[in-house]
Amino acid sequence: MKTGDFKVLIIGAGIGGLTTALALAQNGVHVEIFEKAAKFSDAGAGLQLSPNAMAVLSSLGLGIQIEAICCEPTAGILRDYKSGKALFTTKMKGVYEPRYGHKYLHIHRADLIDCLANAARVAGVRIHFDSKVSAVRETEKEVKIENEGQIHKADVLVAADGVHSSLRETITGKSRPVFTGQVAWRGLVPTSKLPLGTIPFAANNWLGPGQHFVSYYVSKGEMINFVAVQERSDWVEERWDIPADRDELQNAFRSWDPRVTALIKACGEAYLWGLFDHPPLKTWTKRRMALLGDAAHPMLPFMAQGAAMAIEDAWVLAHCLLQKKLDIPQALHDYEAFRKPRTTQLQMISIQNADLYHQRTAI
Repeated sequence: MKTGDFKVLIIGAGIGGLTTALALAQNGVHVEIFEKAAKFSDAGAGLQLSPNAMAVLSSLGLGIQIEAICCEPTAGILRDYKSGKALFTTKMKGVYEPRYGHKYLHIHRADLIDCLANAARVAGVRIHFDSKVSAVRETEKEVKIENEGQIHKADVLVAADGVHSSLRETITGKSRPVFTGQVAWRGLVPTSKLPLGTIPFAANNWLGPGQHFVSYYVSKGEMINFVAVQERSDWVEERWDIPADRDELQNAFRSWDPRVTALIKACGEAYLWGLFDHPPLKTWTKRRMALLGDAAHPMLPFMAQGAAMAIEDAWVLAHCLLQKKLDIPQALHDYEAFRKPRTTQLQMISIQNADLYHQRTAI
C-alpha cells in the first residue's frame, strides 16, 4: 500500500485529533476529521505545554510559531492561601530548554487549536464541522462511518472526541467514572483589567484547606488564566462548560490572598467543572479503531498533562501506523502498548496530587 492510498478518519477536532491528523498528513496520509461542533470556539482555558509536548509540536514544524503566542513563566510557586507568601519556588524560565531541549510554556487552548488547524489544512487535512457520526461499521479490510446519511470509508478510525467519546463503549465496554469530591472553576481575565503586576508572571498555586487556586498568563501576556478547585460532597454533570455563579465563586475564596480575590472580581464569566476519576480502560483499540487523548485516558488536571498526553499519543499513533500500515491491528496494538503504561502512571499521580494541593491545617 502506498502512503497516498492510506486513509484515516478522525472523530474530534480537538488538540489530540488535530495533532494526529497533522502528523499523518505530513507523511502523505489522506486524513479527514469529523467535528460535531459547528465551528472552532474561542471558549476554553489555559494549557501548560511542558517540554515533552513541545518536542512533538516542534517536530511538526510549529515550535517557533507556538512560542510566539505563548508565555514562559519565570517560576513555579506554591503559595499560602491567605498571605500569598511563597512557600516553595522552582525556577522555570531558562531551566527547561538546556535540560530537556524545549521550553515550558503556557498557551490559550483556542490559540493552540488555531495553530494546529491551520497547519493541518495546509497539509491537506479536511475538517468537517457540524458532523456527528451516527454509525460505525467495520469489515476485515476497512472501517466505515455514517454522517448525515453519507458513508465514509477508511483504513483506520481514530476517536479523539474527548471524555464523552462516542466510540469508547464500542471499543472497550462501559466506563464508570467516579466523582472525586472536587469541582473546578475556570476563567480568563484580560490583564488590562488589573493593576500592572497584580498576578506574578509565574505558575502560581495558592494552597488552602480543601481548596487551591492556580493562575498564569497566556496569549502573549494579554490574558490571565485561573483554575479554582474546591471540595464538595456531591455533583452530577461531568462537564467543564457550566456557567458559574459569580457570587458563589467569590464567596468560596473571599478570605484568600487579595490578589486572588482581585482576579476573581475582574473575571467577566467563569465556568464550573465537576472533576471525575476514570479508572484506566482495559483496552484502547479494536481491530481498525483506536481511542486517543481524553477518550482513552481522561485525566484530572493536577499534573497539567492532559493536553501533553494527547499530543504524545498523536505522535506515537502516527509513527505506529506509518511503520505497519499493512497490518493495522498490530500497529494499533503497538500504539496502546507504548502509551498505556505512561498515561496510566500520570492518571494515578494526578489523583494523588489532588490531596497534596489541599492543606489540612492552616500555615
